[in-house]
Amino acid sequence: MNKHIEFKYILPNLFTASSIFVSIISIVYAYNGNFTTASWLIVLCAILDSLDGRVARLTNATSDFGMEFDSLADIVSFGVAPAFLFFFGL
Repeated sequence: MNKHIEFKYILPNLFTASSIFVSIISIVYAYNGNFTTASWLIVLCAILDSLDGRVARLTNATSDFGMEFDSLADIVSFGVAPAFLFFFGL
């Protein structure tokens, strides 16, 4: 069965995936002691987090997968990355 996925469903998830990627980069910077850059990358994650929901609503492309994927990104961006920042910064 060949399923065609519309671009409008991919775009919001690209923002979410970018947020996860930036979070991982933030963790690497925190591990290497560059806490300022790691902090700014977490701020970038917040911006990406706000954009993915807006894009999904504007394009009428909300989905159950997107909501779960966004929750995963939130855990990594605002749970794991700040935890690494505090752990290595103290």
